[in-house]
Amino acid sequence: MEFELPADVDPRRAEVRAWTEAHPDPSPAELADAGYVAPHWPRPWGLDAGPELQLIIGQELERAGIGPVDNQIGIGWAGPTILHAGTPAQRDRFLGPLLRCDEFWCQLFSEPEAGSDLSSLSTRAERDGDEWVVTGQKVWSTWADRADFGILLARTDADAPKHRGISYFVCPMRQPGIDIRPIREMTGHHHFNEVFLDEVRI
Repeated sequence: MEFELPADVDPRRAEVRAWTEAHPDPSPAELADAGYVAPHWPRPWGLDAGPELQLIIGQELERAGIGPVDNQIGIGWAGPTILHAGTPAQRDRFLGPLLRCDEFWCQLFSEPEAGSDLSSLSTRAERDGDEWVVTGQKVWSTWADRADFGILLARTDADAPKHRGISYFVCPMRQPGIDIRPIREMTGHHHFNEVFLDEVRI
């Protein structure tokens, strides 16, 4: 498929270009406040941008040498879920800091016996009043050691069919009971981690 995007004289392109010229080295907060981190998101977090405007913004940021912000699990996974299924209070609490990279996110899905096969998930969450108590182990959790929050899958109904009875939690990564252990590569560096959860209260 071939198509042409609007030329330089298009007012939308001119607006983005003027912004990048005024912000040659923008912070994540400046990009987020302009709506350029996730322009397709609804306002006030994005610009309600359609495909053409999204491509224009992407082109102009690339032309100016402005790369994506570093919070891809938060922006690509946690944020869309909160937008779709979160309460207004949850959206207000999490989406702004997530887009501005004030709070970094990781993913807590895979387990030693449950990678892409979530029906084998064994981490469990049990209700205790207004809290859930989570126990289990996660693995291959990218940047869990630097994350403020994790998107956590845990089994909340042991009697349901194995592909059901699983819930999605926002897990604060500094809660008591969380033990994060790096998986070191042969270089000595790491970005993957094991995460052990011992009666973590959410």
